[in-house]
Amino acid sequence: MLSLLLGRLDAVGPRDSQPMVTVAGEVERRQTIDLRDLAEICADEVTVDFHCHEGWSRPGQSYRGVALATLLRLAQARPAARYVTVASGGYSIVLTREQAEDQRVLPALELDGEPLAAPRLVGPSEWDCFLSVKDVDRIELTRTAQQATGPSIALGRIGR
Repeated sequence: MLSLLLGRLDAVGPRDSQPMVTVAGEVERRQTIDLRDLAEICADEVTVDFHCHEGWSRPGQSYRGVALATLLRLAQARPAARYVTVASGGYSIVLTREQAEDQRVLPALELDGEPLAAPRLVGPSEWDCFLSVKDVDRIELTRTAQQATGPSIALGRIGR
């Protein structure tokens, strides 16, 4: 399935105005993937308890999407890439390569069986809530850690 998707992306590029996710940086094959193409390889599931620093929780949320590790393989991530920045506009978080390749980390396309408008990065229950990036539009692999804006933006919203 990945080879078919890769071949189609190389041949025609992304389609119309669907939300796009770009995988770039320390990769052999930069990818721009639209929501429909992500949905075609959507095969991974994770159930997590989401705890917000604002004091609320949502236990047992079931997400379905594509393991981030799959997208890194699709783009042929270079071995030298030690960090993965996941972003939406000016909001970004940085994961180590090991964290990013955890099979519980995925850009989700569904929450509790309902489609999401754009990919949302989710991970293990022990993650800080600000690591859950809504509307993911880019994934960048780097040799050094980039500056993450997510923690300061998220915690600034609640006065911390």
